[in-house]
Amino acid sequence: MEVERIERIAVALRRAAEHERLLPYQRFHALFGASDPLTARYDALERAVASLGEVSNIDYGVLLALSNGLPGPDFFRRYQKHRFADYVAVMGPPIHRQSIKRKRLLVEAERRRVYDDARRKAASHAAEPA
Repeated sequence: MEVERIERIAVALRRAAEHERLLPYQRFHALFGASDPLTARYDALERAVASLGEVSNIDYGVLLALSNGLPGPDFFRRYQKHRFADYVAVMGPPIHRQSIKRKRLLVEAERRRVYDDARRKAASHAAEPA
């Protein structure tokens, strides 16, 4: 059951990337039952993101979006953990309050990287012999 859920999340993120779209958190949470705890949901998300690429290089979780268009704190924590120098270069030291403007810059750059990665993977997959 858990493996299927992780795969469903990965497929949803991959499809969103291939179509250069976002995945609202509401749709993400709809992949779970009402009784599934948030910790299990975000653990499954972490595993799905890791299955799509090395998180220290690319983070498909950036495609999740709140109503303001930004991903939630889970993305920023993951990005800071796996790419601290890149995080600080855009956001400044973690002890400072992080502005929406800087968050948008970081997110836009990562979303572009994810869209490009998905396009490359789709083209590579299409070029493979049947």
